[in-house]
Amino acid sequence: MRSSVIDLAAGVFSLLCAAAFYTQIGGLKGVGRDYPLGLIIFISLGGVFLLGLGMYKRLSGRDAPPVDAEPVAYRRVAIITAASIAYVLLMSLLGFYAASVIFLFGSAMALNDTGWSRQKSVMAACALTVIMCLAVWLGFTKLLYVPTPEGWLF
Repeated sequence: MRSSVIDLAAGVFSLLCAAAFYTQIGGLKGVGRDYPLGLIIFISLGGVFLLGLGMYKRLSGRDAPPVDAEPVAYRRVAIITAASIAYVLLMSLLGFYAASVIFLFGSAMALNDTGWSRQKSVMAACALTVIMCLAVWLGFTKLLYVPTPEGWLF
């Protein structure tokens, strides 16, 4: 895939994320709105930069198609998309941490292509899951006092 296409896609995705985040901060007032708004501005500037870079590369003619490019792994893209949708749906049912454990462990196992033994893959997936959930819990719940989503069951 041409690098201009990657830059353009990343720019559009960044701007879409910034727009989605902006719609979510509507109820915030005062100082509590400043930090999220700063992040949104930063993400937006990055998106505009990537769009400009992608257009520059495409229009300048300096973006030749790569000769040895790998084909797009559509199966992996489909797995990641389906797992992400399931994660969002599970989060409202099970809560953030239970859904995150299922999503992280399942994704690590499904997308593992290292050729490791089954036991080593399970251990690596468990380590990833514990480290990520612990980092989110420490960072958001303990350091920033931001609650994580709770589910209907938990």
